[in-house]
Amino acid sequence: MNGPKREGKYLDRSLECEAEMAARVVDALDDAEAAGWDRLEAAKAMLQAAHGVYMGESGTDPNE
Repeated sequence: MNGPKREGKYLDRSLECEAEMAARVVDALDDAEAAGWDRLEAAKAMLQAAHGVYMGESGTDPNE
């Protein structure tokens, strides 16, 4: 995975991160499908997992 093009905050930083993450997501969906999961089922699970991780990392999870 490539890191940010430069230090600090800048206009396209989140778009660059999203593009890098998207490649990993596609790879994970390929792996899930090869293991027998439906791609949409796996994508939904990834969304739910990502939301949970975000809440935990940002300190907004009401269960923590």
